[in-house]
Amino acid sequence: MIEKRLRVAVIVADLFEAASGIVGCVGLLMGFMNVPVSVLEGTPFADFTVPALILGFVVGGSALVACAVTVYGLRPVDAVASAAAGCITVGWLTVEIAMIGLGSWAQVFWFGVGVAMIGLSALLWRAETSRRRLELAA
Repeated sequence: MIEKRLRVAVIVADLFEAASGIVGCVGLLMGFMNVPVSVLEGTPFADFTVPALILGFVVGGSALVACAVTVYGLRPVDAVASAAAGCITVGWLTVEIAMIGLGSWAQVFWFGVGVAMIGLSALLWRAETSRRRLELAA
């Protein structure tokens, strides 16, 4: 029962991160997020095109793949995929904050989402391996 609840929590976190990354990508590319390009001063980027594509395809895409793997129950790859997507999210935010500074509560929030993805994945991994040990012992 706990494994099923953990699986649902991992799926929700992965879906949330995937949607956030993809919407963030579209928002930056289309300009409806109203983030001034001056934020990128001192970075290698002249505009938001490359960061937006990384956000959408790497950050959001990895979370979407992790969600799909977890939905289909591909054990133990599910927990590893979600943890990897969480690490990508945390890495993205770490680099972003290092490059442009901590300028928004949203950066802290999504950093926390990445950490939550990693933690939930670890709990799911533990539940899955415990269940397998019990099955093997029986």
